[in-house]
Amino acid sequence: MTLSEAIKTRLHSIMTIRELKRRVTFTLLMFLVARIGVQIAVPGINMALFREFTNNPLAQFLDLFSGGAIQRASIFSLGITPMINASIVFQLLGVLYPKFEEMQREGGKQREKITQWTRYLAIAISVVQSVGIAFLLQSQNIVIEPGLSFVISTAALMTGGAAFLMWIAERISIKGIGNGTSMLIFLNIVSNLPNVGFNMVNALKNSLRGDLMLSLSLLLFIFIIVVMVIIQLGERRVSIQYVGKSSRGFGQGVSTVGKKTFLPVKINTAGVMPIIFASMLMAVPGLIITLIKDPAKRAYWNSLLGQTGWLYLLISAFLIIVFSFFYTAIVFDPDKIADSLKQTGGTIPNTRAGKETADYLEYIVTTITYGTAVFLAILGILPNIWFGYVIGMPVLIGGTSLIILVGVAVELLQQIDSHLAVRTYRGFNNSQRRQRKIEM
Repeated sequence: MTLSEAIKTRLHSIMTIRELKRRVTFTLLMFLVARIGVQIAVPGINMALFREFTNNPLAQFLDLFSGGAIQRASIFSLGITPMINASIVFQLLGVLYPKFEEMQREGGKQREKITQWTRYLAIAISVVQSVGIAFLLQSQNIVIEPGLSFVISTAALMTGGAAFLMWIAERISIKGIGNGTSMLIFLNIVSNLPNVGFNMVNALKNSLRGDLMLSLSLLLFIFIIVVMVIIQLGERRVSIQYVGKSSRGFGQGVSTVGKKTFLPVKINTAGVMPIIFASMLMAVPGLIITLIKDPAKRAYWNSLLGQTGWLYLLISAFLIIVFSFFYTAIVFDPDKIADSLKQTGGTIPNTRAGKETADYLEYIVTTITYGTAVFLAILGILPNIWFGYVIGMPVLIGGTSLIILVGVAVELLQQIDSHLAVRTYRGFNNSQRRQRKIEM
Protein backbone atom coordinates (compact mmCIF):
# COMPACT_ATOMS: atom_id res chain seq x y z
CA MET A 1 0.00 0.00 0.00
CA THR A 2 1.40 3.39 -1.06
CA LEU A 3 1.42 6.46 1.18
CA SER A 4 -1.46 8.10 -0.70
CA GLU A 5 -3.52 4.91 -0.46
CA ALA A 6 -2.85 4.64 3.28
CA ILE A 7 -3.97 8.25 3.80
CA LYS A 8 -7.12 7.72 1.71
CA THR A 9 -7.95 4.54 3.66
CA ARG A 10 -7.70 6.29 7.03
CA LEU A 11 -9.67 9.32 5.86
CA HIS A 12 -12.38 7.01 4.50
CA SER A 13 -12.43 5.15 7.82
CA ILE A 14 -12.85 8.42 9.75
CA MET A 15 -15.83 9.36 7.58
CA THR A 16 -17.53 5.95 7.65
CA ILE A 17 -16.94 4.57 11.16
CA ARG A 18 -19.41 6.35 13.47
CA GLU A 19 -17.40 6.00 16.69
CA LEU A 20 -14.18 7.16 15.05
CA LYS A 21 -15.93 10.05 13.31
CA ARG A 22 -17.48 11.16 16.61
CA ARG A 23 -14.13 11.10 18.41
CA VAL A 24 -12.28 12.96 15.65
CA THR A 25 -15.03 15.59 15.42
CA PHE A 26 -14.96 16.13 19.20
CA THR A 27 -11.17 16.50 19.15
CA LEU A 28 -11.33 19.07 16.33
CA LEU A 29 -13.99 21.06 18.23
CA MET A 30 -11.75 21.11 21.31
CA PHE A 31 -8.87 22.27 19.09
CA LEU A 32 -11.06 25.12 17.85
CA VAL A 33 -11.93 26.19 21.40
CA ALA A 34 -8.24 26.10 22.38
CA ARG A 35 -7.24 28.24 19.39
CA ILE A 36 -9.99 30.79 20.12
CA GLY A 37 -8.76 31.10 23.70
CA VAL A 38 -5.23 31.85 22.48
CA GLN A 39 -6.55 35.03 20.81
CA ILE A 40 -7.97 36.43 24.09
CA ALA A 41 -5.38 38.72 25.69
CA VAL A 42 -5.00 39.63 29.34
CA PRO A 43 -6.31 43.20 29.77
CA GLY A 44 -4.19 46.08 31.03
CA ILE A 45 -0.96 45.33 29.09
CA ASN A 46 0.80 47.68 26.69
CA MET A 47 1.08 45.26 23.74
CA ALA A 48 3.71 47.28 21.86
CA LEU A 49 6.09 47.18 24.86
CA PHE A 50 5.15 43.56 25.57
CA ARG A 51 6.08 42.43 22.04
CA GLU A 52 9.41 44.19 22.41
CA PHE A 53 9.96 42.48 25.78
CA THR A 54 9.21 39.01 24.31
CA ASN A 55 11.32 39.58 21.19
CA ASN A 56 14.07 37.15 22.25
CA PRO A 57 15.01 33.54 21.36
CA LEU A 58 13.76 32.08 24.66
CA ALA A 59 10.30 33.67 24.39
CA GLN A 60 10.03 32.56 20.76
CA PHE A 61 11.01 29.01 21.70
CA LEU A 62 8.44 28.87 24.52
CA ASP A 63 5.88 30.48 22.22
CA LEU A 64 6.23 27.43 19.95
CA PHE A 65 4.83 25.20 22.72
CA SER A 66 2.04 27.65 23.55
CA GLY A 67 0.84 28.08 19.99
CA GLY A 68 1.55 31.82 19.96
CA ALA A 69 -0.18 32.46 23.30
CA ILE A 70 2.86 34.02 24.97
CA GLN A 71 3.49 36.74 22.38
CA ARG A 72 -0.22 37.55 22.39
CA ALA A 73 -0.25 37.80 26.23
CA SER A 74 -3.13 35.34 26.10
CA ILE A 75 -5.11 33.97 29.02
CA PHE A 76 -3.79 30.59 27.79
CA SER A 77 -0.14 31.69 28.11
CA LEU A 78 0.57 29.11 30.82
CA GLY A 79 -0.70 26.40 28.49
CA ILE A 80 -0.75 22.83 29.73
CA THR A 81 2.62 23.33 31.45
CA PRO A 82 1.27 23.43 35.06
CA MET A 83 -0.41 20.06 34.54
CA ILE A 84 2.79 18.57 33.14
CA ASN A 85 4.88 19.97 35.99
CA ALA A 86 2.42 18.58 38.53
CA SER A 87 2.64 15.17 36.84
CA ILE A 88 6.43 15.33 37.04
CA VAL A 89 6.23 16.05 40.78
CA PHE A 90 4.05 13.02 41.47
CA GLN A 91 6.23 10.81 39.29
CA LEU A 92 9.25 11.86 41.31
CA LEU A 93 7.29 11.24 44.52
CA GLY A 94 6.61 7.75 43.21
CA VAL A 95 10.35 7.16 43.10
CA LEU A 96 11.02 8.65 46.54
CA TYR A 97 7.98 7.17 48.30
CA PRO A 98 6.90 3.61 47.37
CA LYS A 99 3.33 4.35 48.56
CA PHE A 100 2.76 6.72 45.63
CA GLU A 101 4.19 4.18 43.20
CA GLU A 102 1.84 1.50 44.55
CA MET A 103 -1.14 3.84 44.14
CA GLN A 104 -0.14 4.55 40.52
CA ARG A 105 0.26 0.85 39.72
CA GLU A 106 -2.96 -0.30 41.41
CA GLY A 107 -5.19 1.88 39.23
CA GLY A 108 -8.88 2.34 39.96
CA LYS A 109 -9.69 4.59 42.91
CA GLN A 110 -6.04 4.84 43.96
CA ARG A 111 -5.01 6.25 40.60
CA GLU A 112 -8.03 8.57 40.64
CA LYS A 113 -6.72 10.00 43.92
CA ILE A 114 -3.33 10.68 42.32
CA THR A 115 -5.09 12.32 39.35
CA GLN A 116 -7.14 14.55 41.65
CA TRP A 117 -4.08 15.57 43.68
CA THR A 118 -2.28 16.32 40.40
CA ARG A 119 -5.10 18.67 39.41
CA TYR A 120 -4.90 20.51 42.73
CA LEU A 121 -1.13 20.88 42.44
CA ALA A 122 -1.48 22.10 38.84
CA ILE A 123 -3.86 24.84 39.99
CA ALA A 124 -1.44 25.84 42.76
CA ILE A 125 1.45 25.99 40.26
CA SER A 126 -0.73 28.08 37.93
CA VAL A 127 -1.44 30.59 40.69
CA VAL A 128 2.25 30.94 41.57
CA GLN A 129 3.30 31.28 37.92
CA SER A 130 0.57 33.78 37.02
CA VAL A 131 1.29 35.97 40.08
CA GLY A 132 4.99 35.88 39.21
CA ILE A 133 4.24 36.89 35.60
CA ALA A 134 2.04 39.77 36.79
CA PHE A 135 4.81 41.15 39.05
CA LEU A 136 7.39 40.65 36.27
CA LEU A 137 5.28 42.64 33.80
CA GLN A 138 4.84 45.43 36.34
CA SER A 139 8.58 45.55 37.02
CA GLN A 140 9.22 46.01 33.29
CA ASN A 141 6.76 48.95 33.11
CA ILE A 142 4.63 47.10 30.58
CA VAL A 143 1.37 47.38 32.55
CA ILE A 144 -0.89 50.35 31.78
CA GLU A 145 -2.32 50.61 35.31
CA PRO A 146 -0.11 48.62 37.71
CA GLY A 147 -1.37 47.62 41.12
CA LEU A 148 -2.98 44.88 43.15
CA SER A 149 -6.06 44.77 40.92
CA PHE A 150 -3.90 43.94 37.88
CA VAL A 151 -2.10 41.16 39.77
CA ILE A 152 -5.38 39.61 40.96
CA SER A 153 -7.11 39.84 37.58
CA THR A 154 -4.08 38.47 35.70
CA ALA A 155 -3.67 35.60 38.16
CA ALA A 156 -7.38 34.75 37.95
CA LEU A 157 -7.50 34.83 34.15
CA MET A 158 -4.28 32.87 33.58
CA THR A 159 -5.09 30.29 36.26
CA GLY A 160 -8.57 29.90 34.83
CA GLY A 161 -7.10 29.52 31.35
CA ALA A 162 -4.68 26.82 32.52
CA ALA A 163 -7.49 24.98 34.35
CA PHE A 164 -9.69 25.17 31.26
CA LEU A 165 -6.92 23.74 29.06
CA MET A 166 -6.43 20.98 31.62
CA TRP A 167 -10.15 20.18 31.35
CA ILE A 168 -9.93 20.18 27.52
CA ALA A 169 -6.97 17.78 27.65
CA GLU A 170 -8.90 15.38 29.89
CA ARG A 171 -12.00 15.58 27.66
CA ILE A 172 -9.90 14.77 24.59
CA SER A 173 -8.38 11.75 26.36
CA ILE A 174 -11.85 10.47 27.33
CA LYS A 175 -14.14 11.45 24.44
CA GLY A 176 -11.69 12.34 21.69
CA ILE A 177 -8.76 10.56 20.11
CA GLY A 178 -5.21 10.48 21.42
CA ASN A 179 -3.67 11.64 24.68
CA GLY A 180 -5.16 15.06 25.47
CA THR A 181 -1.96 16.61 26.81
CA SER A 182 0.10 15.45 23.85
CA MET A 183 -2.59 16.49 21.39
CA LEU A 184 -2.73 20.07 22.72
CA ILE A 185 1.05 20.43 22.54
CA PHE A 186 0.91 18.93 19.03
CA LEU A 187 -1.72 21.54 18.08
CA ASN A 188 0.36 24.40 19.45
CA ILE A 189 3.51 23.33 17.61
CA VAL A 190 1.66 22.77 14.32
CA SER A 191 -0.09 26.14 14.54
CA ASN A 192 3.27 27.91 14.88
CA LEU A 193 5.18 25.91 12.25
CA PRO A 194 4.41 28.25 9.29
CA ASN A 195 5.79 31.23 11.21
CA VAL A 196 8.85 29.25 12.32
CA GLY A 197 9.50 28.01 8.79
CA PHE A 198 9.17 31.53 7.36
CA ASN A 199 11.62 32.96 9.93
CA MET A 200 14.12 30.15 9.36
CA VAL A 201 14.06 30.56 5.57
CA ASN A 202 14.54 34.35 5.83
CA ALA A 203 17.36 34.03 8.37
CA LEU A 204 19.24 31.43 6.31
CA LYS A 205 18.78 33.24 2.99
CA ASN A 206 20.35 36.38 4.45
CA SER A 207 23.41 34.46 5.66
CA LEU A 208 26.45 33.12 3.86
CA ARG A 209 25.86 29.76 2.14
CA GLY A 210 22.19 30.19 3.02
CA ASP A 211 20.83 27.89 0.32
CA LEU A 212 23.25 25.11 1.28
CA MET A 213 22.49 25.45 5.00
CA LEU A 214 18.75 25.49 4.30
CA SER A 215 19.01 22.28 2.26
CA LEU A 216 21.12 20.58 4.93
CA SER A 217 18.69 21.71 7.65
CA LEU A 218 15.76 20.18 5.76
CA LEU A 219 17.72 16.94 5.32
CA LEU A 220 18.46 16.89 9.05
CA PHE A 221 14.78 17.37 9.90
CA ILE A 222 13.77 14.62 7.46
CA PHE A 223 16.37 12.30 9.02
CA ILE A 224 15.01 12.95 12.53
CA ILE A 225 11.42 12.38 11.34
CA VAL A 226 12.27 9.09 9.61
CA VAL A 227 14.25 7.76 12.57
CA MET A 228 11.51 8.79 15.00
CA VAL A 229 8.88 6.97 12.94
CA ILE A 230 11.03 3.84 12.98
CA ILE A 231 11.46 4.10 16.76
CA GLN A 232 7.74 4.66 17.33
CA LEU A 233 6.69 1.72 15.17
CA GLY A 234 9.49 -0.64 16.19
CA GLU A 235 8.78 -3.52 18.54
CA ARG A 236 10.56 -6.45 20.15
CA ARG A 237 8.62 -9.69 19.76
CA VAL A 238 8.81 -12.03 22.73
CA SER A 239 7.95 -15.64 21.86
CA ILE A 240 4.89 -17.01 23.68
CA GLN A 241 3.58 -20.57 23.62
CA TYR A 242 0.11 -21.52 24.83
CA VAL A 243 -0.46 -24.96 26.26
CA GLY A 244 -3.73 -26.56 25.17
CA LYS A 245 -5.13 -23.63 23.19
CA SER A 246 -4.09 -21.20 20.54
CA SER A 247 -5.41 -19.67 17.38
CA ARG A 248 -4.47 -19.49 13.76
CA GLY A 249 -6.27 -16.18 13.47
CA PHE A 250 -9.61 -14.99 12.22
CA GLY A 251 -11.15 -17.26 9.60
CA GLN A 252 -8.22 -19.70 9.60
CA GLY A 253 -10.02 -22.77 10.88
CA VAL A 254 -9.86 -24.81 14.07
CA SER A 255 -7.40 -23.87 16.83
CA THR A 256 -4.23 -25.93 17.08
CA VAL A 257 -2.65 -27.15 20.30
CA GLY A 258 0.72 -25.71 21.22
CA LYS A 259 0.64 -22.94 18.63
CA LYS A 260 3.40 -20.35 19.10
CA THR A 261 2.69 -16.64 19.04
CA PHE A 262 4.47 -13.55 20.33
CA LEU A 263 4.09 -10.67 22.77
CA PRO A 264 4.88 -7.32 21.06
CA VAL A 265 6.93 -4.99 23.25
CA LYS A 266 7.26 -1.46 21.86
CA ILE A 267 10.80 -0.17 21.49
CA ASN A 268 9.65 3.25 22.69
CA THR A 269 7.27 2.23 25.46
CA ALA A 270 7.25 5.69 27.04
CA GLY A 271 6.15 7.51 23.86
CA VAL A 272 6.66 11.28 23.71
CA MET A 273 5.94 12.09 27.36
CA PRO A 274 9.63 11.99 28.46
CA ILE A 275 10.45 14.55 25.74
CA ILE A 276 7.59 16.79 26.87
CA PHE A 277 8.59 16.55 30.53
CA ALA A 278 12.24 17.34 29.78
CA SER A 279 11.31 20.31 27.56
CA MET A 280 9.09 21.86 30.21
CA LEU A 281 11.70 21.53 32.94
CA MET A 282 14.46 22.97 30.75
CA ALA A 283 12.38 26.12 30.19
CA VAL A 284 12.82 27.04 33.87
CA PRO A 285 16.57 27.97 33.74
CA GLY A 286 15.93 30.21 30.74
CA LEU A 287 13.19 32.08 32.57
CA ILE A 288 15.43 32.57 35.59
CA ILE A 289 18.26 33.90 33.39
CA THR A 290 15.98 36.61 31.97
CA LEU A 291 15.51 37.96 35.52
CA ILE A 292 19.26 38.55 36.03
CA LYS A 293 19.88 42.30 35.70
CA ASP A 294 23.68 42.25 35.39
CA PRO A 295 24.40 41.89 31.60
CA ALA A 296 27.73 40.15 32.18
CA LYS A 297 26.25 37.53 34.52
CA ARG A 298 23.23 37.07 32.25
CA ALA A 299 25.50 36.48 29.24
CA TYR A 300 27.61 34.00 31.23
CA TRP A 301 24.68 31.91 32.40
CA ASN A 302 23.09 32.14 28.96
CA SER A 303 26.23 30.64 27.45
CA LEU A 304 25.81 27.69 29.81
CA LEU A 305 22.04 27.27 30.08
CA GLY A 306 20.85 28.90 26.86
CA GLN A 307 19.34 26.67 24.21
CA THR A 308 22.78 26.07 22.69
CA GLY A 309 24.78 26.02 25.94
CA TRP A 310 26.72 22.85 26.65
CA LEU A 311 25.22 22.50 30.14
CA TYR A 312 21.70 22.94 28.75
CA LEU A 313 22.30 20.21 26.16
CA LEU A 314 23.83 17.87 28.73
CA ILE A 315 20.98 18.31 31.24
CA SER A 316 18.36 17.97 28.48
CA ALA A 317 19.82 14.67 27.31
CA PHE A 318 20.04 13.43 30.91
CA LEU A 319 16.40 14.35 31.65
CA ILE A 320 15.14 12.63 28.49
CA ILE A 321 16.93 9.45 29.51
CA VAL A 322 15.72 9.61 33.12
CA PHE A 323 12.08 10.32 32.21
CA SER A 324 12.15 7.55 29.60
CA PHE A 325 12.85 5.05 32.38
CA PHE A 326 10.34 6.66 34.76
CA TYR A 327 7.49 6.66 32.28
CA THR A 328 8.31 3.17 31.01
CA ALA A 329 8.13 1.88 34.58
CA ILE A 330 4.66 3.40 34.92
CA VAL A 331 3.29 2.26 31.55
CA PHE A 332 4.78 -1.24 31.41
CA ASP A 333 3.94 -3.57 34.32
CA PRO A 334 5.79 -6.91 33.89
CA ASP A 335 4.13 -8.49 36.95
CA LYS A 336 0.66 -7.85 35.56
CA ILE A 337 1.60 -9.23 32.14
CA ALA A 338 3.21 -12.29 33.71
CA ASP A 339 0.06 -12.99 35.78
CA SER A 340 -2.11 -12.59 32.68
CA LEU A 341 0.04 -15.05 30.74
CA LYS A 342 -0.07 -17.52 33.61
CA GLN A 343 -3.86 -17.38 33.84
CA THR A 344 -4.30 -17.92 30.10
CA GLY A 345 -1.77 -20.76 29.92
CA GLY A 346 0.88 -18.77 28.07
CA THR A 347 4.59 -19.29 28.74
CA ILE A 348 7.85 -17.91 27.42
CA PRO A 349 10.07 -20.78 26.18
CA ASN A 350 12.67 -21.87 28.75
CA THR A 351 11.19 -19.48 31.33
CA ARG A 352 9.01 -20.44 34.27
CA ALA A 353 5.63 -18.79 34.69
CA GLY A 354 5.23 -16.16 37.40
CA LYS A 355 8.15 -14.23 38.86
CA GLU A 356 10.74 -15.59 36.42
CA THR A 357 8.61 -14.44 33.48
CA ALA A 358 8.15 -11.00 35.06
CA ASP A 359 11.91 -10.68 35.62
CA TYR A 360 12.59 -11.72 32.03
CA LEU A 361 10.12 -9.16 30.65
CA GLU A 362 11.55 -6.44 32.88
CA TYR A 363 15.06 -7.27 31.66
CA ILE A 364 13.96 -7.02 28.02
CA VAL A 365 12.17 -3.69 28.51
CA THR A 366 15.07 -2.22 30.51
CA THR A 367 17.57 -3.26 27.84
CA ILE A 368 15.43 -1.77 25.08
CA THR A 369 14.87 1.45 27.01
CA TYR A 370 18.62 1.99 27.48
CA GLY A 371 19.15 2.15 23.72
CA THR A 372 15.94 4.04 22.92
CA ALA A 373 16.42 6.66 25.66
CA VAL A 374 19.99 7.44 24.57
CA PHE A 375 18.91 7.65 20.94
CA LEU A 376 16.00 9.98 21.78
CA ALA A 377 18.35 12.16 23.82
CA ILE A 378 20.71 12.49 20.84
CA LEU A 379 17.83 13.32 18.48
CA GLY A 380 16.50 15.84 21.00
CA ILE A 381 19.68 17.93 21.17
CA LEU A 382 20.89 17.44 17.58
CA PRO A 383 19.00 20.42 16.06
CA ASN A 384 20.18 22.67 18.92
CA ILE A 385 23.77 21.72 18.12
CA TRP A 386 23.11 22.24 14.42
CA PHE A 387 21.60 25.71 14.85
CA GLY A 388 23.99 26.90 17.55
CA TYR A 389 27.35 25.48 16.46
CA VAL A 390 27.06 24.83 12.71
CA ILE A 391 24.75 27.55 11.40
CA GLY A 392 25.31 30.01 14.24
CA MET A 393 21.74 31.27 14.72
CA PRO A 394 19.03 31.03 17.42
CA VAL A 395 17.18 27.72 17.73
CA LEU A 396 13.89 28.23 15.91
CA ILE A 397 12.66 24.66 16.22
CA GLY A 398 14.33 22.14 18.49
CA GLY A 399 14.64 18.40 18.24
CA THR A 400 12.14 17.99 21.06
CA SER A 401 9.48 19.79 18.99
CA LEU A 402 10.12 17.54 16.00
CA ILE A 403 10.08 14.40 18.12
CA ILE A 404 6.81 15.45 19.76
CA LEU A 405 5.24 16.18 16.37
CA VAL A 406 6.24 12.84 14.87
CA GLY A 407 5.55 10.83 18.01
CA VAL A 408 2.05 12.22 18.52
CA ALA A 409 1.23 11.82 14.80
CA VAL A 410 2.31 8.17 14.83
CA GLU A 411 0.38 7.47 18.05
CA LEU A 412 -2.68 9.09 16.48
CA LEU A 413 -2.44 6.87 13.39
CA GLN A 414 -2.02 3.82 15.61
CA GLN A 415 -5.20 4.71 17.51
CA ILE A 416 -7.09 5.06 14.23
CA ASP A 417 -5.77 1.64 13.18
CA SER A 418 -6.88 0.18 16.52
CA HIS A 419 -10.43 1.42 15.86
CA LEU A 420 -10.27 -0.22 12.43
CA ALA A 421 -9.10 -3.47 14.05
CA VAL A 422 -11.98 -3.36 16.56
CA ARG A 423 -14.45 -2.80 13.74
CA THR A 424 -12.97 -5.75 11.80
CA TYR A 425 -13.19 -7.94 14.90
CA ARG A 426 -16.82 -6.97 15.52
CA GLY A 427 -17.66 -7.52 11.86
CA PHE A 428 -16.09 -10.98 12.00
CA ASN A 429 -18.05 -11.89 15.15
CA ASN A 430 -21.32 -10.67 13.62
CA SER A 431 -20.73 -12.69 10.46
CA GLN A 432 -19.98 -15.77 12.57
CA ARG A 433 -23.24 -15.32 14.49
CA ARG A 434 -25.23 -14.91 11.29
CA GLN A 435 -23.60 -18.05 9.86
CA ARG A 436 -24.57 -20.06 12.94
CA LYS A 437 -28.18 -18.87 12.71
CA ILE A 438 -28.36 -19.93 9.06
CA GLU A 439 -26.94 -23.38 9.89
CA MET A 440 -29.47 -23.80 12.72
